[in-house]
Amino acid sequence: MKQITFSCRIVCDKDDGINPVHLCEEIQAYLNSGYSYCDDELQEHVNAEVVGYRVEEDNYVPFIAQEEY
Repeated sequence: MKQITFSCRIVCDKDDGINPVHLCEEIQAYLNSGYSYCDDELQEHVNAEVVGYRVEEDNYVPFIAQEEY
C-alpha cells in the first residue's frame, strides 16, 4: 500500500463556490472504476479510497516586473 497526495490548482471566479466534497466524490468514483490494494489487516483487496482533503485559498500575489532592474 502507498499513499498519494494529489494537488490541483483551480482558477475560477471569486464568487464561484467550489465544493471540495463533490471533488472528492468524483475522485472516489474514478478510483472505484479500477483501483484497489491488498489490505494487510484484512488480507483482501479493497478499493483505493479518498481519506481526506485540505482546501487552501491562494493568496499569492504575482510580481510582474515593469522593466529590467
